[in-house]
Amino acid sequence: MLGLGGWFAVGDASGQDASASAEPAASAEIERRPYSIRVWFSVDPAARLGQGSTRALVDRWLTLAQRFVGSPWQIEIQPDEGPLRGRSPQQLEPELVGPLVDGVEKGWFLRVEPAPTGGGLTLVGREYDATVRQLGPLYRQPAPFPKDAARSLFELTRRVFAPVAEVVRSDPGAELRVQGAALPTPDRLGRVAEPGLVFRPYWIFLGPNETIREIRSIPFTYLHVDEVEGSLARCQIVSGLRQPLPKQVAGRYRLVALGLNPADVPTRFRFVSGEGDQQLPAAGYVLTARGLRDRVASEVGTTDREGRITLPPKFSDKLVMLRLLAAGVEPLREFPVLPGETPEEREIPVEPRPEAVALEFRLKALQDEIVDLIARRGVLEARLDARATGEAWDEVKRLLDEYEQLPPRRDFEERLARLSETAQLTQAERGVPILTRTAQAELAETRALIERYLDDEAYQAFLDAYQRSQAPDGSAVAPAASPLVRSTETTPPPAPASRAAGSSSTGQNAAPDSPPARPGTPSGAGGSVPF
Repeated sequence: MLGLGGWFAVGDASGQDASASAEPAASAEIERRPYSIRVWFSVDPAARLGQGSTRALVDRWLTLAQRFVGSPWQIEIQPDEGPLRGRSPQQLEPELVGPLVDGVEKGWFLRVEPAPTGGGLTLVGREYDATVRQLGPLYRQPAPFPKDAARSLFELTRRVFAPVAEVVRSDPGAELRVQGAALPTPDRLGRVAEPGLVFRPYWIFLGPNETIREIRSIPFTYLHVDEVEGSLARCQIVSGLRQPLPKQVAGRYRLVALGLNPADVPTRFRFVSGEGDQQLPAAGYVLTARGLRDRVASEVGTTDREGRITLPPKFSDKLVMLRLLAAGVEPLREFPVLPGETPEEREIPVEPRPEAVALEFRLKALQDEIVDLIARRGVLEARLDARATGEAWDEVKRLLDEYEQLPPRRDFEERLARLSETAQLTQAERGVPILTRTAQAELAETRALIERYLDDEAYQAFLDAYQRSQAPDGSAVAPAASPLVRSTETTPPPAPASRAAGSSSTGQNAAPDSPPARPGTPSGAGGSVPF
């Protein structure tokens, strides 16, 4: 591999001496403090980029950095390949590069490689941040035109660069003081923080003499920048935890945040249930994804026999909410993620909740039976209406008898009540979640189907019309008890209208009997039904 050698003088994009001690800068306010960046650069021999071409590439890149970013980046070019000698940036480890970045805030490791297909080059790079001691993901940037490779290199370093901020307030949202945000930049491209940027918060626990005792990232928690006012960034806290940023934390600490830029790498998860020797892969569960402001989720895939699932590269360049579902209905885990944040596989524990899933399956089956009954009732009511209109009362009687053989409403009410009572008792005895939010929603939906669609108004109306047709004087006959009558008390149907006024009790001047009135469409029979 070919490095820059000793021919390139140490300097920075703004013309200042970046090799000076970082101690004076550390005393400045964070928003006015530039980033001291130490850069190692290497060239793959297969890229066929000579020493002169390499020097010209770096010179043009530094010119672009000065033109668009300016003072926020204090770049220090190293005279040798350093950790990139015999390695690619992908092979670097934090333990290897951490000591080399001592005295500065960031280390960049850049490399020129040949394009995998066709002509041109491929530029790769990653960043080590000394504040949180994290080595970022690997970024790749195509450079199809070698003469314009400096622009591709500048775009690569913009993606590699991760701003640092201090969290100054976290209730209800978060406010960040972003390092370098108050420094002037020649172009908007050089702004350190913009709306839409995503940060990950970290706890830095301090020991004696301000030494760092532990650095801990907050899992499943992100800070999404909604607004930038001066050097202050106001963020929405997006987390899968109930209290991701508690107000009371033991010990001395700093709460910082590191900016994230998604890389073109797959995002891998492994879902497991149980602990220790009892740990098992969560296989066969459905994973869905939606944007932060989207209500509808789309299915991503199903976990394999090892509980693994992978989001492809470039799945999304924004935060998404992932939800793991058992049987496609019961949420087991919901958490945010920035696809491409890291190539490492993340292991996520889940609680299967088999009892809750079984209850939801029974409720779904009960709903299917109700919808089927609604459809069968609708067919019979349509036929009854046609036969009553044609006064084919024998057919009406046959259809009424068929209607009576349908399952009555009270059967469904009793079955629903038994499911709910059994779930409550089991949940209290075993101490396991059964009546989850999803299960309660299914219970409410089933109850609503019964109350809205399984009334007997239509049946009673046709039965009353048939009985009037069979009475010698057309008067109403008290209906016999029917198993279809709902379990609750109902108001009896009104008596039929009396004959025309002025008729005598003997019927001498009475008008001829009118045919039995055809029942109107009851409220429960019209409108749309859920099938």
